[in-house]
Amino acid sequence: MNIFIFFITGLLISINWFTWLYAVQTDNLLDGALGYYIFPILSVFLGFIFLKEKLNKNQIISIVLVIIALIYLLIKLGQVPWIGITVAVTFSLYNLIRKKIKVSSDIGLLLETLLISPIALGLFIFLMKNEINVFSINEPLLSFYLFWAGLMTLVPLFWYTKGFNLIGIGPASMIFFLTPTAQFVLGLFFYREPLVFDELISFIFIWVAVIIYLNELRKE
Repeated sequence: MNIFIFFITGLLISINWFTWLYAVQTDNLLDGALGYYIFPILSVFLGFIFLKEKLNKNQIISIVLVIIALIYLLIKLGQVPWIGITVAVTFSLYNLIRKKIKVSSDIGLLLETLLISPIALGLFIFLMKNEINVFSINEPLLSFYLFWAGLMTLVPLFWYTKGFNLIGIGPASMIFFLTPTAQFVLGLFFYREPLVFDELISFIFIWVAVIIYLNELRKE
Protein backbone atom coordinates (compact mmCIF):
# COMPACT_ATOMS: atom_id res chain seq x y z
CA MET A 1 0.00 0.00 0.00
CA ASN A 2 2.83 2.39 0.87
CA ILE A 3 4.41 1.76 -2.54
CA PHE A 4 1.25 2.95 -4.29
CA ILE A 5 1.10 6.00 -2.01
CA PHE A 6 4.70 6.86 -2.85
CA PHE A 7 3.85 6.52 -6.54
CA ILE A 8 1.04 9.06 -6.04
CA THR A 9 3.31 11.49 -4.17
CA GLY A 10 5.97 11.06 -6.85
CA LEU A 11 3.37 11.79 -9.52
CA LEU A 12 2.17 14.87 -7.63
CA ILE A 13 5.64 16.36 -7.27
CA SER A 14 6.39 15.54 -10.94
CA ILE A 15 3.27 17.42 -12.05
CA ASN A 16 4.32 20.27 -9.78
CA TRP A 17 7.80 20.43 -11.34
CA PHE A 18 6.46 20.08 -14.89
CA THR A 19 3.98 22.92 -14.33
CA TRP A 20 6.71 25.10 -12.87
CA LEU A 21 9.02 24.38 -15.83
CA TYR A 22 6.16 25.20 -18.19
CA ALA A 23 5.69 28.50 -16.35
CA VAL A 24 9.38 29.34 -16.80
CA GLN A 25 9.44 28.40 -20.49
CA THR A 26 6.27 30.36 -21.31
CA ASP A 27 7.20 33.50 -19.32
CA ASN A 28 4.68 32.86 -16.55
CA LEU A 29 6.98 33.10 -13.54
CA LEU A 30 4.53 35.40 -11.78
CA ASP A 31 1.79 32.77 -12.04
CA GLY A 32 4.17 30.17 -10.63
CA ALA A 33 5.06 32.48 -7.75
CA LEU A 34 1.35 32.96 -7.10
CA GLY A 35 1.00 29.20 -6.61
CA TYR A 36 3.87 28.94 -4.15
CA TYR A 37 2.47 31.87 -2.14
CA ILE A 38 -0.89 30.11 -1.95
CA PHE A 39 0.48 26.65 -1.15
CA PRO A 40 1.18 26.99 2.63
CA ILE A 41 -2.21 28.56 3.26
CA LEU A 42 -3.92 25.87 1.18
CA SER A 43 -2.01 23.29 3.23
CA VAL A 44 -3.54 24.74 6.40
CA PHE A 45 -6.99 24.39 4.86
CA LEU A 46 -6.33 20.78 3.79
CA GLY A 47 -5.07 20.03 7.29
CA PHE A 48 -8.37 21.30 8.63
CA ILE A 49 -10.38 19.17 6.18
CA PHE A 50 -8.44 15.90 6.29
CA LEU A 51 -6.43 15.96 9.52
CA LYS A 52 -9.04 17.67 11.69
CA GLU A 53 -6.56 20.40 12.63
CA LYS A 54 -8.10 23.43 14.27
CA LEU A 55 -8.19 26.85 12.63
CA ASN A 56 -8.19 30.11 14.51
CA LYS A 57 -9.81 33.32 13.30
CA ASN A 58 -6.70 34.70 11.60
CA GLN A 59 -6.03 31.48 9.71
CA ILE A 60 -9.62 31.52 8.43
CA ILE A 61 -9.11 35.12 7.31
CA SER A 62 -5.96 34.06 5.39
CA ILE A 63 -7.85 31.31 3.57
CA VAL A 64 -10.74 33.65 2.73
CA LEU A 65 -8.33 36.28 1.35
CA VAL A 66 -6.75 33.69 -0.96
CA ILE A 67 -10.18 32.63 -2.21
CA ILE A 68 -11.12 36.28 -2.81
CA ALA A 69 -7.88 36.83 -4.75
CA LEU A 70 -8.57 33.86 -7.04
CA ILE A 71 -12.21 34.84 -7.59
CA TYR A 72 -11.10 38.42 -8.35
CA LEU A 73 -8.67 37.14 -10.99
CA LEU A 74 -11.37 34.94 -12.49
CA ILE A 75 -13.87 37.82 -12.73
CA LYS A 76 -11.47 40.55 -13.88
CA LEU A 77 -9.29 38.58 -16.28
CA GLY A 78 -11.92 36.06 -17.32
CA GLN A 79 -9.57 33.13 -16.90
CA VAL A 80 -8.58 30.65 -14.23
CA PRO A 81 -4.95 31.07 -13.04
CA TRP A 82 -4.42 27.36 -13.67
CA ILE A 83 -0.62 27.45 -13.38
CA GLY A 84 -0.73 28.90 -9.88
CA ILE A 85 -3.60 26.66 -8.81
CA THR A 86 -1.89 23.51 -10.16
CA VAL A 87 1.38 24.38 -8.40
CA ALA A 88 -0.42 25.08 -5.11
CA VAL A 89 -2.76 22.07 -5.17
CA THR A 90 -0.15 19.48 -6.18
CA PHE A 91 2.39 20.65 -3.59
CA SER A 92 -0.27 20.90 -0.87
CA LEU A 93 -1.54 17.38 -1.56
CA TYR A 94 2.06 16.14 -1.67
CA ASN A 95 2.74 17.57 1.79
CA LEU A 96 -0.57 16.29 3.15
CA ILE A 97 0.13 12.71 2.06
CA ARG A 98 3.79 12.77 3.10
CA LYS A 99 2.75 14.01 6.52
CA LYS A 100 0.66 10.87 6.98
CA ILE A 101 3.48 8.50 5.98
CA LYS A 102 5.99 7.78 8.73
CA VAL A 103 9.04 7.37 6.47
CA SER A 104 12.26 9.39 6.54
CA SER A 105 12.69 12.12 3.92
CA ASP A 106 15.64 10.49 2.13
CA ILE A 107 14.01 7.05 1.85
CA GLY A 108 10.70 8.57 0.75
CA LEU A 109 12.34 10.71 -1.91
CA LEU A 110 14.33 7.71 -3.17
CA LEU A 111 11.17 5.59 -3.50
CA GLU A 112 9.31 8.39 -5.31
CA THR A 113 12.19 8.79 -7.76
CA LEU A 114 12.42 5.06 -8.47
CA LEU A 115 8.67 4.71 -9.00
CA ILE A 116 8.44 7.70 -11.36
CA SER A 117 11.58 6.74 -13.32
CA PRO A 118 9.75 4.38 -15.76
CA ILE A 119 7.44 7.24 -16.77
CA ALA A 120 10.40 9.58 -17.21
CA LEU A 121 12.24 6.95 -19.25
CA GLY A 122 9.19 6.40 -21.44
CA LEU A 123 8.92 10.14 -22.07
CA PHE A 124 12.63 10.29 -22.87
CA ILE A 125 12.26 7.47 -25.44
CA PHE A 126 9.24 9.26 -26.96
CA LEU A 127 11.27 12.46 -27.35
CA MET A 128 14.14 10.56 -28.97
CA LYS A 129 11.87 8.77 -31.46
CA ASN A 130 10.30 12.07 -32.47
CA GLU A 131 13.72 13.74 -32.69
CA ILE A 132 12.80 16.48 -30.24
CA ASN A 133 15.18 15.43 -27.49
CA VAL A 134 17.85 18.01 -26.56
CA PHE A 135 19.57 15.95 -23.85
CA SER A 136 22.26 14.22 -25.92
CA ILE A 137 25.97 14.14 -26.73
CA ASN A 138 25.22 16.42 -29.68
CA GLU A 139 24.40 19.21 -27.24
CA PRO A 140 27.02 18.73 -24.48
CA LEU A 141 26.71 22.18 -22.89
CA LEU A 142 22.91 22.11 -22.84
CA SER A 143 22.94 18.54 -21.50
CA PHE A 144 25.33 19.66 -18.76
CA TYR A 145 22.94 22.45 -17.76
CA LEU A 146 19.94 20.11 -17.81
CA PHE A 147 21.71 17.55 -15.62
CA TRP A 148 22.58 20.10 -12.95
CA ALA A 149 19.14 21.70 -13.20
CA GLY A 150 17.66 18.36 -12.14
CA LEU A 151 20.02 18.15 -9.17
CA MET A 152 19.30 21.75 -8.20
CA THR A 153 15.61 20.83 -8.07
CA LEU A 154 16.09 17.62 -6.12
CA VAL A 155 18.35 18.97 -3.37
CA PRO A 156 15.96 21.74 -2.19
CA LEU A 157 13.05 19.27 -2.11
CA PHE A 158 15.09 16.89 0.05
CA TRP A 159 16.01 19.61 2.55
CA TYR A 160 12.48 21.00 2.47
CA THR A 161 10.93 17.69 3.52
CA LYS A 162 13.68 17.23 6.12
CA GLY A 163 13.39 20.81 7.37
CA PHE A 164 10.12 20.27 9.19
CA ASN A 165 11.82 17.69 11.40
CA LEU A 166 14.96 19.77 11.92
CA ILE A 167 13.60 23.23 12.69
CA GLY A 168 9.83 22.81 12.93
CA ILE A 169 6.95 23.76 10.67
CA GLY A 170 6.92 27.45 11.67
CA PRO A 171 10.49 28.46 10.75
CA ALA A 172 10.48 26.13 7.72
CA SER A 173 7.32 27.74 6.35
CA MET A 174 8.69 31.23 6.90
CA ILE A 175 11.87 30.38 4.99
CA PHE A 176 9.78 28.78 2.25
CA PHE A 177 8.25 32.16 1.33
CA LEU A 178 11.67 33.30 0.11
CA THR A 179 11.14 31.06 -2.95
CA PRO A 180 8.02 32.70 -4.45
CA THR A 181 9.38 36.14 -3.51
CA ALA A 182 12.57 35.48 -5.49
CA GLN A 183 10.48 34.08 -8.36
CA PHE A 184 8.26 37.16 -8.35
CA VAL A 185 11.25 39.52 -8.42
CA LEU A 186 12.92 37.55 -11.22
CA GLY A 187 9.75 37.44 -13.30
CA LEU A 188 8.99 41.12 -12.87
CA PHE A 189 12.41 42.76 -13.07
CA PHE A 190 14.71 40.28 -14.86
CA TYR A 191 12.38 38.60 -17.36
CA ARG A 192 10.19 41.72 -17.67
CA GLU A 193 6.91 39.84 -17.43
CA PRO A 194 3.89 42.18 -17.52
CA LEU A 195 1.97 42.67 -14.28
CA VAL A 196 -1.44 44.14 -14.98
CA PHE A 197 -3.30 46.10 -12.31
CA ASP A 198 -5.84 43.35 -11.59
CA GLU A 199 -3.06 40.81 -11.05
CA LEU A 200 -1.36 43.23 -8.66
CA ILE A 201 -4.59 43.55 -6.65
CA SER A 202 -4.78 39.76 -6.35
CA PHE A 203 -1.15 39.58 -5.25
CA ILE A 204 -1.85 42.22 -2.58
CA PHE A 205 -4.72 40.11 -1.22
CA ILE A 206 -2.41 37.10 -1.10
CA TRP A 207 0.49 39.05 0.46
CA VAL A 208 -1.84 40.21 3.23
CA ALA A 209 -2.92 36.59 3.74
CA VAL A 210 0.74 35.53 3.90
CA ILE A 211 1.56 38.23 6.48
CA ILE A 212 -1.36 37.09 8.65
CA TYR A 213 -0.26 33.47 8.26
CA LEU A 214 3.36 34.21 9.17
CA ASN A 215 2.26 36.23 12.19
CA GLU A 216 0.31 33.18 13.41
CA LEU A 217 3.40 31.00 12.97
CA ARG A 218 5.44 33.51 14.97
CA LYS A 219 3.08 33.06 17.92
CA GLU A 220 3.60 29.28 18.02
